[in-house]
Amino acid sequence: SSVSVSVTSLCQRASPKVLRLHTSDSGANMGCFASKEATPEEVQEICKQMSKEMMNICLEPALANADKIVVKLPTDFNRMKEAAEKLRKLAADSVAGAPSQDKPAAAEGPAAGGGGMMGMLNKGLAMAEKAMETVGDAVGQGFAVGFNSAADVLDNAVQGVEKPMSTIGADLITAKRAELIKVLSNHIVSAKVDTAFDLCQGPNTAISEYIIGQASGNLSRQLMTVVGVFIADHDTIKMWDAAIGKYNKAIEAVNAAGMADKLQLKGIQLDIKEYICEQAVLGLCEQMAAEETKVRAAPQGKATRSPAVFFKVFNKDKLMQSDYKTVTST
Repeated sequence: SSVSVSVTSLCQRASPKVLRLHTSDSGANMGCFASKEATPEEVQEICKQMSKEMMNICLEPALANADKIVVKLPTDFNRMKEAAEKLRKLAADSVAGAPSQDKPAAAEGPAAGGGGMMGMLNKGLAMAEKAMETVGDAVGQGFAVGFNSAADVLDNAVQGVEKPMSTIGADLITAKRAELIKVLSNHIVSAKVDTAFDLCQGPNTAISEYIIGQASGNLSRQLMTVVGVFIADHDTIKMWDAAIGKYNKAIEAVNAAGMADKLQLKGIQLDIKEYICEQAVLGLCEQMAAEETKVRAAPQGKATRSPAVFFKVFNKDKLMQSDYKTVTST
């Protein structure tokens, strides 16, 4: 006699192996053979793994764009530019307040050294390096010439740093590519991505900014152990040290002239090597973010690890328990 067997009975009798064979990653099958929807915890884990895959995908193309990574002058360096502006203003003010040529003022002391404030400024500038010594001689001829000469020295120092600073990021990434890949890859593997689902659903650059950008300080300190010597030997550091030396000598001269309150020049204290390293990381982050935007727009076929799941995550499809099993078993 014929026997009627219900679908429910078949499901109950089916072996786990049969069920697995009939369960697809897409969760498209219906009934007892369909994969269940992933739990919130499973979704977070899926997105965490796929966020890291996104960073692995973006790293190499970002490194290939090293020439686009420009390290900007630190904001502290603006003090040197501001100091030059203050000196030029002081020069203009001294000319405006000077006696007319047909009624010269009485000299306060020997022309070469100068007395009073002029002599004090000349004495302070004499403490500076050779470039600043010319300023000291010029001050003996008048405040305006001296202040303008000092401003020229500072402006030239700034210009000397700007060019090598603009290329050091690209130089660093090109020369130390292998070291960078190792440090960044290890960081990506160990990164905690507690808000992975939101990052995957969020703005196009969210993952790069979270995993790389927010960790730039920590990454720069790690990188310093392997790229510190390269940075120290770069022309940027030599020009930076020279510029800071001139600036500090200018401050000494101003203080010796008794004009510290008037000009209010502040020293520059900055670990320039660590600054350069962090700015290089942030520049790399920008390039990774640009690549992330491209991958999100067309995620198909971009991943090497769990490509089908990667596509579903960034296509914002429903995630299933089978997807969770896929990413946690590879």
